[in-house]
Amino acid sequence: MSKAGAKLKSMRKLVEKITHTTKLKTNIPAGMAMAGPPLGPMLGQRAINIGNFCKDFNEKTKDMKEGVPLPCRISVNSDRTYDLQIHTPPATFFIKQAAGIQRGAMSPGKEISGKITIKHLYEIAVIKMQDPPNALLTLEVGFSS
Repeated sequence: MSKAGAKLKSMRKLVEKITHTTKLKTNIPAGMAMAGPPLGPMLGQRAINIGNFCKDFNEKTKDMKEGVPLPCRISVNSDRTYDLQIHTPPATFFIKQAAGIQRGAMSPGKEISGKITIKHLYEIAVIKMQDPPNALLTLEVGFSS
């Protein structure tokens, strides 16, 4: 074997193996993950065991109110395992609850569908700060003059 071949072989050992993961973003109602559409086909395309995923998700969300939409980030590894991150419900869900409405205005800007207080808004912000994308944010309000 030539010097270059031996050197190349030793360099391969130094380079870490890169893991290629595919990420899936979806909202799943708490405690209601089922193998049917739309969740089943999304997981099936990525070769995840749908039954195990549903059981795992429902177990992790059993303490939450059933039916609350939860944004999930699923990282699928090459060996068909997955990493599941469950975030807090979307801000729109909390705003609708605080306002006591079922859905938003049909013509935004022309009609008001509900009202919330600054205290509601602050509480929603505190809850949403727990999500990993918001971890570095603060609740300070900056006004420029």
